[in-house]
Amino acid sequence: MKTTFYLVRHGQPDWDWAEAMRFYGPCSAYMPLTPLGVEQIEHTACDPQLRGASFILASPYTRTMQSAQILSRRLDLPVTVEWELHEWLYDRDMRGDLPTPDERFGREDMTRCFYHYMEHDELTGEDNCETYAVIAERVLGCLRRYDGQAEKIIVVCHEGVIRSVTGMKAVNLGQVVPITLE
Repeated sequence: MKTTFYLVRHGQPDWDWAEAMRFYGPCSAYMPLTPLGVEQIEHTACDPQLRGASFILASPYTRTMQSAQILSRRLDLPVTVEWELHEWLYDRDMRGDLPTPDERFGREDMTRCFYHYMEHDELTGEDNCETYAVIAERVLGCLRRYDGQAEKIIVVCHEGVIRSVTGMKAVNLGQVVPITLE
């Protein structure tokens, strides 16, 4: 049996909450969805492509876990958390150093660096970021463990994950992207 993986980008994350909590850098993984983000995933749960899925795999970040929980409730499916589905790491050593106010790696910095890095595989002064190839390798390795276990599997993850395995240039919040492995 060939498995189709339905990659779902999480709903809108609450960057204002993360900024207010001073959750910068790796701590931004804890930010939840906004009310609009919840609505986006409620809408995604109605996508007919997701009907008949056997279970949900999810990144461990709060925004993906919350998105997976909504899909789980609406589709009556169990969720399994997989570390390898996490978002792009701009700092692979995961030290979680809190930057000074002048060095904060907040919303604008993450967005700028993410898109620049995804396009060019380099950041000035940064040499510890994940590349598309590194992301794709870890994500595809995870998905291969599930390939053949079910006809349809939902995977709740991030734009960087979806872009790395599909080559897409942009992925909307709540968008569903089906893929099969070679």
